[in-house]
Amino acid sequence: MLHVRPRIAFSVAAAALLIVNAADPHAQPAQRRGTTAGALLAYAGFFQGQPVVLRGTLATRDQPVLLSATSDRSIPLIFNGPSPIDGPVELRASFWDVGRMQREDPRLVTLGLDRLIPNGLQTVNWPRPGEIVALAVTDAMSVTPVDGEPTLREIALDPSSYAGRRIRITGQFRGKNLYGDVPQGPGLSQWDFVLRAADSAVWVTGLRPRGRGFNLNPGARVDTGNWLEATGIVKEGKGLVWIEAAQLALTKPTLEIRNEETPIIPQMGPPPEVIFSDPGEDEIDVPVKAPVRVQFSRDMNPDTFTGHVRWSFTAADAVNVGATTPREAPRTPPFKYDNARRSLEMSLDGATAYREVLVEFVDGIAATDGAKLKPWALTFTFGAQ
Repeated sequence: MLHVRPRIAFSVAAAALLIVNAADPHAQPAQRRGTTAGALLAYAGFFQGQPVVLRGTLATRDQPVLLSATSDRSIPLIFNGPSPIDGPVELRASFWDVGRMQREDPRLVTLGLDRLIPNGLQTVNWPRPGEIVALAVTDAMSVTPVDGEPTLREIALDPSSYAGRRIRITGQFRGKNLYGDVPQGPGLSQWDFVLRAADSAVWVTGLRPRGRGFNLNPGARVDTGNWLEATGIVKEGKGLVWIEAAQLALTKPTLEIRNEETPIIPQMGPPPEVIFSDPGEDEIDVPVKAPVRVQFSRDMNPDTFTGHVRWSFTAADAVNVGATTPREAPRTPPFKYDNARRSLEMSLDGATAYREVLVEFVDGIAATDGAKLKPWALTFTFGAQ
């Protein structure tokens, strides 16, 4: 286990924090996510621009980098303030993948990311996603090993130190990642679920979440007010951490004491744009069953598409088909968002041959940092079946 030696004063009054109110099963997850360097590199799109906390070894070369047992690749560090001496550290930072950003994004300069690009912003060959990544550090502290039973948070931040060990942890039941605490699941069974404590989360596998006095549904948020104690073996792989459980039991919420940290200042990028659509604007003879695909310039918040994507037959189409009734109300299409490709695919159920269609993105759709997409529309015409 590692003991944190902060570079800033420790204040129990300011730092004592009940991370989750167990009486409120719909409490929002903490803003900052505990993770590892391996997870950041494996799921760069999920963590892009997000506040994270992680551990590793600080090494100062031409510039500071973070080394970690979870990855064979170092991550450059950009410090906003003093840094600790080289050695084991815990960092609070935001993660950035330069290849997922636009050349004109002002955050490249304000965060100092442009210094990592060969030839700077004038480079001809813009980096590919995952090619240049960095951590913009707001708080850094040295850590030293200590004895004792590891907490859920310590396992999530430093899984390699505990892999293969039998441990016992306590955390709030978060179902099958219902709150997006982690990027992905190990997919070992239909009963896999997440436990969270403080700013960190791990998966639990091997047992259905039920026992004496409890029977929890991984798909039901109403059950996420419960806290569980899990005993099992620590596992890690492909940027994920999980406990192969041998025993589960109900328990009480824990009170976590943490160090003060610098307040998070949101870094908002430029407004996202639609950069490609299939079919294209005013295209004709589109197959009726063909899906509509739209690609964006930035990583989007998939939750913001709900209620803000719609389609309808156009007013001009109503005249063409000799409609005698008012124009139909817009419909909501089923859709799925592909984060890796930044693309939205939707199916226009109820589409008819030789009809002109209007697809609309109305106000309310946003990128992951909150930057809003301007309302957008696409018109095309279906052909034969």
